[in-house]
Amino acid sequence: MSTLIKKSMQTIELTCTTKGESSYLLKITVSQNEKGIIYKMTSVLFAHDWDIEEAVAETVDGKLVKDVFIIRNLEGKRMSEQDLLQIKAELSALFYNGVSVIDYLEKSGKDVNSFKKPFNSVVNLFNPPSIDSTVLDIRTLDRPGLLYEISQILYLSNIDIISFTAKSEQKVIRDSFLLCTPDRERLTEEQSTALKEKLLSILS
Repeated sequence: MSTLIKKSMQTIELTCTTKGESSYLLKITVSQNEKGIIYKMTSVLFAHDWDIEEAVAETVDGKLVKDVFIIRNLEGKRMSEQDLLQIKAELSALFYNGVSVIDYLEKSGKDVNSFKKPFNSVVNLFNPPSIDSTVLDIRTLDRPGLLYEISQILYLSNIDIISFTAKSEQKVIRDSFLLCTPDRERLTEEQSTALKEKLLSILS
């Protein structure tokens, strides 16, 4: 794999490397955790037609956020230095210039609803005794903007993502999240039930 570009923008660092013939490994490191990081990142990738094949995200010591995405372009486009600089600029606008994600996507002309198809999605939430966070498992049909829309629901529900992994096989995706409240507590049964209903409303 060859490094295409590595740039710093205030507290965000982007590194993109090739992975095979049509995929890329995009690493994003944010030195200071803040609400809505994954929500904003996935919105920019969606706006630029980058499909997320796999993803791993985690928060280290409650501050340093490390996200790794394996992405490919829906139109078969190659990632150029100019493309990555544009992603950098738009992330900066969302993080530091007060631009809302809703306004940003409306301006981009992207609509998640145009990619939806009927599917019997499965959503499970549970609190394992071995960890102090809530597990969210989702199995649904893969489509552009899926991770963006899930992270939007979590953001609007005031639920923090501690970490998540995503993997797609034969157009069906399995997402696993570790979640908590802003007070670092596990979700209550009532909160889990409400979240499940919201997720199923956008996935089914």
